[in-house]
Amino acid sequence: MMDNPAPMPRVLLVEDAPFLRYAFGRLLRLQGFDVKEANDGQDALDCVSEFKPQLVLTDLMMPVMGGLELIDKLRRLPATAKIPVVAITADVTSHAEEQARQAGADDFIAKPIDLPELLARLRNLIPSPTLV
Repeated sequence: MMDNPAPMPRVLLVEDAPFLRYAFGRLLRLQGFDVKEANDGQDALDCVSEFKPQLVLTDLMMPVMGGLELIDKLRRLPATAKIPVVAITADVTSHAEEQARQAGADDFIAKPIDLPELLARLRNLIPSPTLV
């Protein structure tokens, strides 16, 4: 008798650049994540209650609603307040990291992203016994 496979960890990927969204999404799926993609912060908020991500990976600089505003809104909603958030950005200044952390980001990664480092950080933040 086979056990049911463990569910894949759900990651909400928020990135306005179509190529990066596609590339990150594909890489995460190949690593065993269930990925939902969003174009901007508002798009992410619209799908977060249905998708119920275990982690949000968001760009900071996006049109409509940027990552800082998204993080702030996620932290204010009881249903999403405890979801780990990783901010990704091309702005590598200490000010950008400070802003992200003040908004409530759990981690901060500068672009270009080192994939093994990103995966290690995601695995550290997702509360799941299924990840090794």
